[in-house]
Amino acid sequence: MVDEKKEKNNLDNMYGEDYDLALKFANRVYPEFSGVIKSVIFFGSGAVKKEHRGDIDILIVFNDAEVVSDNNFKIYFQKQINESIMKTSDKLHVNTVTLTVFWENLINGEPVVFNVLRDGIPIIDTGFFSPLKVLLLKGRLRPSAEAILNLASRVETHKLKGLINLLSAAQELYLSALDASQSTLMAYGQVPPSPDKVPLMLKGIKVDAKSVKLFVDLQKLFKKIEHRDLTKITGKDYDAYLKKTISFNKVMEDKLKKKI
Repeated sequence: MVDEKKEKNNLDNMYGEDYDLALKFANRVYPEFSGVIKSVIFFGSGAVKKEHRGDIDILIVFNDAEVVSDNNFKIYFQKQINESIMKTSDKLHVNTVTLTVFWENLINGEPVVFNVLRDGIPIIDTGFFSPLKVLLLKGRLRPSAEAILNLASRVETHKLKGLINLLSAAQELYLSALDASQSTLMAYGQVPPSPDKVPLMLKGIKVDAKSVKLFVDLQKLFKKIEHRDLTKITGKDYDAYLKKTISFNKVMEDKLKKKI
């Protein structure tokens, strides 16, 4: 168990309350799980002494290389972690990573792991984290050529995912408008119509032509994406469709309130 008073004298003046709370949390968790915890690391904005700090980030490295744990133990472990957080501070943001995953990410050159090593402050360490930190600071812990190529190969994948996610987000706007229109039509005594019949039925309950056109525009967008006639959308375009969705949904909300 960490000597809290000694650590507080050495580090609390540098890192303030954030470190103090991280230390209290570690001292609550470690005694019961000393056989499975390799390290408890204080990292993030608090560890680098940034002026604008957010949550208090803590990483627990769990020794799965030597300890076999079943689901019951994992549930109990997480329960104790959550209780310790509640007893300490709601500012704590605690992540748990297994030892094997930590090593794998280190070998693969994951920048997040290198950042934790570089800036992280070990609160509890069983001789695992500190040697790696020293090697990194001495420049002797470098990503392999394979790790660099592996990371570079993900650039295009992330870009494509970003484009796909934006397209999916645009489709969700239409689905939002569809739900708004169908629920309103139902309130006016209509059986839930198929999407292609919605514009005509909206006219039947005296929705203004401008609002009907907004729905049609969103519907056309959805179909273009669905049929892959549209494979890219800009943030500016998305914002324009979002504005149309908000405007249309407001009209539906107002009509719905008149019936329910």
